[in-house]
Amino acid sequence: MSLTKQQKMMVYKWCLDEGLNIEYGRLSLCDLTNFRHSHIYDNRRYQVHSEDSKYPWSCIYDEMEPAINKFMELRRKVRRMK
Repeated sequence: MSLTKQQKMMVYKWCLDEGLNIEYGRLSLCDLTNFRHSHIYDNRRYQVHSEDSKYPWSCIYDEMEPAINKFMELRRKVRRMK
């Protein structure tokens, strides 16, 4: 069974709300306020980080939805390379 994009967004939102990090190979999505020594302002919370050699990326987002969208975009690209 395959999930739609909307369903995947809901799953990722739930995971982040529960304090879970999402990882896919060398790609990760996390809420930086969950880290103990995080010096993150209240509104800059979500990080998408990729250590993939073809698609390196690291950015901190203010809101959850743009971060999830970028994570899903990179995940599709990384998947194609495997």
